[in-house]
Amino acid sequence: MINRRRKPFLALWYFLALWLCLWGSSASAQACVDDQPIRLADLSWESAAFSTELYQQILEKAYGCKTERVPGSSAALESALAQNDIQVIGEIWSGRTEIIEKAIKAGQVQVIGNTLMGGAEQGWYVPDYVVDGDPAKGIKPVAPDLRTVEDLGRYATVFSDPEQPGKGRFYNCPSGWVCETFNSRLFDLYGLGEHYQNFRPGTGAALDAAISAAYDRREPILFYYWQPAGLMAKYSFKKLVSAPFNEGCWEAAVSGKGKICPTDFILAQIGVAASTPFVQSHPDLVTLFEKIRLEPEQMNTIILGMTEGGQNASTQVQKFLKENPEQWRSWMPVAQADRLQATLAPQETKTVRAVQSGFFPQWSAADWVNRQLLAAVQDWGTGFRQISAWILTHAILPVERVLQQVPAWAILALTGLLAWWGQRRFVPVLLYVAGLYLIGAMGLWDKLMQTFTLVLVATVFSVLIGVPLGILSARSRLLRKVLTPVLDVMQTMPSFVYLIPVLMLFGLGKVPAVLATVVYAVPPLIRLTSLGLRQVDKHVMEAAQAYGVTRWQMLTKVTLPLARPSIMAGINQTTMMALSMVVVASMIGAQGLGEDVLAGIQTLDIGRGLQAGVAIVILAIVIDRISQSFGRSQRHRRRVRRQA
Repeated sequence: MINRRRKPFLALWYFLALWLCLWGSSASAQACVDDQPIRLADLSWESAAFSTELYQQILEKAYGCKTERVPGSSAALESALAQNDIQVIGEIWSGRTEIIEKAIKAGQVQVIGNTLMGGAEQGWYVPDYVVDGDPAKGIKPVAPDLRTVEDLGRYATVFSDPEQPGKGRFYNCPSGWVCETFNSRLFDLYGLGEHYQNFRPGTGAALDAAISAAYDRREPILFYYWQPAGLMAKYSFKKLVSAPFNEGCWEAAVSGKGKICPTDFILAQIGVAASTPFVQSHPDLVTLFEKIRLEPEQMNTIILGMTEGGQNASTQVQKFLKENPEQWRSWMPVAQADRLQATLAPQETKTVRAVQSGFFPQWSAADWVNRQLLAAVQDWGTGFRQISAWILTHAILPVERVLQQVPAWAILALTGLLAWWGQRRFVPVLLYVAGLYLIGAMGLWDKLMQTFTLVLVATVFSVLIGVPLGILSARSRLLRKVLTPVLDVMQTMPSFVYLIPVLMLFGLGKVPAVLATVVYAVPPLIRLTSLGLRQVDKHVMEAAQAYGVTRWQMLTKVTLPLARPSIMAGINQTTMMALSMVVVASMIGAQGLGEDVLAGIQTLDIGRGLQAGVAIVILAIVIDRISQSFGRSQRHRRRVRRQA
């Protein structure tokens, strides 16, 4: 029999033990006990979007955490992680970003786990039909002996560059990534600059579009790529063999310090980047992230389902959780796994969203558009590429070569003469010339000429299209009614929507940039030309008719001169809108000032981006003021000259 004096102590002991068990169970069930939500980076590319959605659902449904997604560019989110403004980035490649590497060394960020089994493979690839052919479609191999990077010198003409037909084109890593630097140094190390152009596509989406378009037409293409990626599951590529991986050579190539020697790409580790305060305060979640494992083929299939199947990250995560319970249950304790499993059971009650979705019919043109685009690329891709080559060789490249060969002092002098002719004021002329000189002093003169070439060619095309359409629109009310909604769509449609089809049809580089710029910039010229002609004084036209002028004389001698201020205002607006497309053009491989802006955005190199941005502003002011001066009436210009 238990001593009565000991009963209170035993009861207290049992109570404490029970409380500790319950507290431990609650703590293990809820790894997040504070009211502050865990802020996750909302990354845009497919594998990162899937990983982020997966982690968010696990944190909320299994661990009871509050979460919040924060959108932004990679560089901005990485900087925010270093400052603990966000706590988790769901996908970080080792050695891919300098911002994270610096934050790790400073103790601000830690990379947890190894999400992808075996690591992420990367390298230089060609489509399989380049080496093996495609007997089913009657395609013979064009480079049957291409096996290694050293073999590329013999096959430069196979991967012909549209801008430099005597050379091949190598599609490098997207601008601003660490792999771009490594690729460029490896490119120079193998002496490929003599045979190939080191082409930077600008963005990952542009690179994907170029690869897809070439593969669908069974054309040769040489490119850098990586996995996990949807294209790896969709197409069949061959990786070019290089020297075995050497860590010292890799570090030298990435940093630019030391002796650079041949080496294969590092097998990158993909992990979860977390801020150090988060790691210290959430040990259970750190353990979770350390246990997460996904297979490369699994990720490739998931990404392909998102890119080709039209499934979003949430749908793919639900599918993954339902089909792979054994896999994800090993990542977490039983209690958390059961809680997550319970959320996957079919819900009997309809949510408000489900009721609302039942009210609307399920219409979507996405699949139809994708099929039509694929058919157009396969059937007419060669013809579009020929048009692209003609525009490139007869319009863009000649202008660019002339501008680059003309001495800088001559261009500055011509700018000053044009400004003086239009304004007859010394101070503005001096400022315009000094501004352009400053751009050259910043080392951006060549890129300035590349940008000005795109703006000039796009403006000329816009004038050739816009002025005739404006004249016809002024004469025909029916045509004006038809053109108005079309011009509205051209001005309001985001350029990114039609960039991808333009890329796949015309290829990367200057031509799609000019075409996209024309689509965006021509509407104001059409509108203002039509408006100026319709506002010409009817009495003047009647007087001209009384003198027996023909319709052509009426147009060229009367209405167009009187409508010139309005037409020149349209040209001015078109030029300014063309210049505003500079950064977008850099995203599809067009070189120029926008390339530095894009690289500054992607790497958070504020100085580089700001410097290029200032150059764009100076160019815009010079073009705007000079074009405006020529758009004023002759009477106004005479008055300005008399005052001068």
